[in-house]
Amino acid sequence: MEQQQRSVGDVLRRIPFFAELGEASLAALARQVRTRRYSAGKTVVADGWPCEGLSFVVRGHVRVYRSTSDGREQVLRVVGPGRTFNEAAAFDEGLNAEGAVAVDEVVTGLVPSLVLRAEIDRHPEIAKAATRLLANRQRALGQMVEDLGTRDVTARVAKVLLGCAGRYDHVVDGAPGACSRITHQEIASMVGSVREVVQRSLKELEREGAIKLERAHIKIVSIGTLERFSEGSGD
Repeated sequence: MEQQQRSVGDVLRRIPFFAELGEASLAALARQVRTRRYSAGKTVVADGWPCEGLSFVVRGHVRVYRSTSDGREQVLRVVGPGRTFNEAAAFDEGLNAEGAVAVDEVVTGLVPSLVLRAEIDRHPEIAKAATRLLANRQRALGQMVEDLGTRDVTARVAKVLLGCAGRYDHVVDGAPGACSRITHQEIASMVGSVREVVQRSLKELEREGAIKLERAHIKIVSIGTLERFSEGSGD
């Protein structure tokens, strides 16, 4: 148990909300964190359900999404250790604004809502950090809308792959390992398209020397070529 708390404490230290807390405060917070384990494909957070608190990844990778009115999932980003998700609901105490699914074997941490509110009262800097992060999330959503409206599917696929390479952390945040086994369907959900169209885009990127398609793996060959394609427009 003590070792687990140390591990959780190490992850909490990497979360911007808690970066300015002292060692004693971090240790006390770690003792109140609830850890949970999920196998690949399991629901971590259900979209539209009551929010239990602030969630973060301790180990593994989580795919964050929003459900559309027709029941489809729009993947917003993939997050890894030390990253939070479903923050808006955690801070406004409303229903979950996002859903989350385990990409692989995952351990998550949860700062319960009552604990989070008490921490904010004691440490106002948490609220300031939350304001900055939520503003960045809003900018990222605006960028996603712009991409859907102005960039073709190949450009959007290239941008996801650049995210896997660490170029766009609003697409893939601290989770480069999650892209090693990313499926064509998952990419389609991230770019607002269908698998067949994404497959054609991947083949085009391979022909142009940007990537190499291997069994259940996409190897990035040329960052420069991906960047050129990511600026494309029109469908």
